[in-house]
Amino acid sequence: MPATDIERVAVGTLAPDFTLATFGGGTTTLSSLRGKKNVVLVFYRGYWCPYCIGQLKEMRTLLTQELKRNTEMLVVSIDDEKGTQTAVTRISADDTPPDFAFLSDPDHAVIARYGIMNPAGSRRGIPHPATYVIDRQGIVRWRDIQTDYKIRPTNGAVLTAVQALPSR
Repeated sequence: MPATDIERVAVGTLAPDFTLATFGGGTTTLSSLRGKKNVVLVFYRGYWCPYCIGQLKEMRTLLTQELKRNTEMLVVSIDDEKGTQTAVTRISADDTPPDFAFLSDPDHAVIARYGIMNPAGSRRGIPHPATYVIDRQGIVRWRDIQTDYKIRPTNGAVLTAVQALPSR
């Protein structure tokens, strides 16, 4: 499969499963959330991207405490532990740390599986910015993929997609 095929993971399809290293230790497997929680899955370019850091700063307020009971947010980049720590520090600059899981895809296998590799990226393996809303059954119910790295979905658009999912 080509690493760039942004139509590959379409709304209504099963989100490709993966297991990735979680910042701070351990691993996260997408399918382990099936039947338990909805997922907001965000692919960002890296700690060095000001547009990514801005988006992730905003996403700290996306989910209310009530929504967090039913929804998990996972953010994925090619960053290693040091790069992810830099991202977390930048996102937390105003003393509000992110409360979502940072996952590392250093060999960009998951990015390629989702078809969102940016072939014009100046860094090998970076994704196009992409956000997926996945229901408890693992089905993609909403997505936003941008080939212009400066454009990101609004929190309102993502929240509307999350709120449209069944709560049970």
